[in-house]
Amino acid sequence: MKHTLALAVIFTAACSLPAYAKLTLTLPKSAQLLVVNGVEMEGETSLELHDGKNQIVFKYNTSFRQQGEQRRFSSEAVILTFNGQNSVYKLLLPKLRSDSDADKFNKLAELSLIDDAGVAVEYTSDLLLKAGIQVGRDYDNEIAVYNKSSAPAALQNLVPQAQKSTQVVLPATTAVVTHDSQPTEQTTNTSKDQINIGQMLDFWYSQADEETRKAFKERIQQDSQ
Repeated sequence: MKHTLALAVIFTAACSLPAYAKLTLTLPKSAQLLVVNGVEMEGETSLELHDGKNQIVFKYNTSFRQQGEQRRFSSEAVILTFNGQNSVYKLLLPKLRSDSDADKFNKLAELSLIDDAGVAVEYTSDLLLKAGIQVGRDYDNEIAVYNKSSAPAALQNLVPQAQKSTQVVLPATTAVVTHDSQPTEQTTNTSKDQINIGQMLDFWYSQADEETRKAFKERIQQDSQ
């Protein structure tokens, strides 16, 4: 649903997108990507992101041998926030050799972030914790709540602004909403889908190849005739 919504928005706005400088972040295969800049995302090991502050949420899935027995490990959800520029960055995760190492990682996720010259890059990390049963977690909502806080890895510019008393202008297919009023027309989805549309638009357009971008633009031109 979220991917479909993002592509629909691209069809209406691709021609007006500004040009951004970009950076690349490479993840190890043991990193299970969960969220990229507030948007749920899975299965990617190489991300093209905009210059400036970025935030990802991931899990570390690995295994190790202890006392002759193979142990599988899946970490708590780890938040990584960093400020990058036009470069290639690589996330490195520590090798775990025991239950003690695994427990330590789940309390304080020690990792490394390096640039294309192998120089360590400053970052902030934290854990996105949830009490109780962990099945079916809504990570994009959880990170949105986290980013409203003063937690160390919070990225304030990802906090939805719809709760402010001033009007918020949403895309053309949605309504204008104020803090104390109902939408003036029926929206296409809940506020959960709306809060990250701009970020989703930027991300999915940056992921599209030139042929796909050209197809978007041609479609828009046909619709406008």
